[in-house]
Amino acid sequence: MQLHLIGTGSILSKQMSASALIDDTILIDAPNGAMKAMHRHGLDPTGIDICLITHYHADHFFDIVFLFLEQGLLRKRDSELVLIGPTGFAQRVEQLFELAYPGSWPHMKESTRPRFVEFGEEGGDWSGYGYTIRALHTQHTVPSQGYLITDEDGTRLGYTGDTVHCPAVDELAGHSSALVLDTSFHQSKAGHMGLEDVEALADRHPDLPLLATHRDDDVTSSTRPNIHFPADGDTFQLTATNLIPSRQEELDTATTV
Repeated sequence: MQLHLIGTGSILSKQMSASALIDDTILIDAPNGAMKAMHRHGLDPTGIDICLITHYHADHFFDIVFLFLEQGLLRKRDSELVLIGPTGFAQRVEQLFELAYPGSWPHMKESTRPRFVEFGEEGGDWSGYGYTIRALHTQHTVPSQGYLITDEDGTRLGYTGDTVHCPAVDELAGHSSALVLDTSFHQSKAGHMGLEDVEALADRHPDLPLLATHRDDDVTSSTRPNIHFPADGDTFQLTATNLIPSRQEELDTATTV
C-alpha cells in the first residue's frame, strides 16, 4: 500500500490542509486546494475511484467540487465514483455545486456516476475496488468518522480525521499496520487531539507507526521513536510489517511492526 500525504497542516498552518491519497486511487478528505496540490505533486485526480470524507468542515471538504470537475468536466467516467462519509454527503455536494456553479450538478452527476455511501454514528463497512473500508464514529465538534482501509494483501491503514481521544482511536490503533492521526496542538482542545494524546498512544503501542498530521506549525517533534512528523508530499510504502518512508534520510529509521 502506498500512502501519499497531500497535506499535513491544520487550518492556520503553513502546510496544506490535511489530506491523503492511497495507491493513487483512494482520497481521504478533499480540503481547500487539494486538487491543485495533487497536480503539483505529479498526481492525477482523474485516477481517484474512492473518496472518503471524515467530516464536513471546509478544510476537509470544500475541494470536493473540484474533485468532481477533475473527474467529469472533460470526460465521462466509465465506473462509479464512490464517496463515503457521514450522513448528508449527497445533499451537501448538491448544495455546494448550487453555490459554486449553479445549475451544473445534473450534468456533473451524469458524467461522474457518483455512488454515495453514508454512515451514521454506528459506522459501517463497504467493500469494492479491491479494498475493505470500515467507518468508525469519532468525536469532533461536528459528526465525524475515522477509517480503517484494508487492501487485498491484508495491509491496514488507520486514519482518525479530526477527533479527541475516543474509543474509535483506540480501535484504529489496535487494528492498523500504521495510523495517521490528528495531532493539532500540544494539548488536546477544540475537538482535536494533542501531541500528549499521541505520545500516550505511542507508549501503549510502541511498535505501531504513528503519522502525526493536521498539525500546527509548532508541533514538530517527539521523543517517541514511533511518531513520525511527515511533510506535505511525503510518500510511504506500507505493508503489514513495515512502514518505509520515501525520503532517503528517513530510510534508516523506518519502523518495523
